[in-house]
Amino acid sequence: MIKAISVDIDGTITYPDRRLHEKALEAIRLAEGLGVPVMLVTGNTLQFGEAAAILIGTSGPVVGEDGGALSVKDGRLRKRVYLTKMDEEWILWSELKKRHPHAVMSFSMPERKAGLVVLRTVGVEDVRSIIDELGLNLIAVDSGFAIHIKKPWINKGTGIEHACELLGISPREVAHIGDGENDLDAFKAVGYRVAVAQAPESLKRRADYVTERAYGEGGAEGIIHILERFGYLG
Repeated sequence: MIKAISVDIDGTITYPDRRLHEKALEAIRLAEGLGVPVMLVTGNTLQFGEAAAILIGTSGPVVGEDGGALSVKDGRLRKRVYLTKMDEEWILWSELKKRHPHAVMSFSMPERKAGLVVLRTVGVEDVRSIIDELGLNLIAVDSGFAIHIKKPWINKGTGIEHACELLGISPREVAHIGDGENDLDAFKAVGYRVAVAQAPESLKRRADYVTERAYGEGGAEGIIHILERFGYLG
C-alpha cells in the first residue's frame, strides 16, 4: 500500500521554464486532502524546497540538495538535517576552475551544504575525468538543468529513506514521480515509480508507469494515477 507520494519539482510539477503548473498544484492538494502526504524531493536547495512546500501546501518532509538535506515540520517550525559536509567538493571546484575558466557555479551555491552544483557550461564527462584523476570520493550527475557533484551515498533515494524514518513508514510505501537521471536512486528506494513523459529512457525503463503528458501536466497525471491505482480515488 502506498502511504505517501514523493515528487521532484523542476520539470515534474512545472512548465519547462520552471513555473509551477496549475494542474500539478491541484493534484498535490487533492492528494493532501485525501490524507496522502506529499514530499517535495529536489536537487535544489533546502530553502527553495521549504518555500515551495509552504506555497504549494505539502505536509511531508522536504528532501533537498539531491538527498543531502532534509526539512521536517516540528509544530509550526521546521527542523533541518544535513547528511554530509562539503570538503572534497571544494578541491574539485578549484581544479575545475583552473582547467575550465568558463565554469560557473549555480547562483544557489551560497545556501548549499550538501553538494556542489555547476551550470552546464562544462560537460559532465569533463567533471568526472577530474574526479577520477584526483581520486576524489565524489560523483557527478547531470540533472538536465545542471551538474550535481556530491558524495556517492548522497542521492534522492537515501534522502527519501531518511524522510520515511521521520514519517514512521517504509520507503516501499512511497510512490515517487520524477523526470531526470537523478531520480534513478529514488526509484530504487520506493515501492512505486512514475516517470514523466520527457524523462530519459534510463528512467522510463525502470518506471511502473510513464505518463502520456509532459512536465507539470505529466506530474499531475502521475499523482492522479497513483491515487486511483492505490484506491484513494474511485
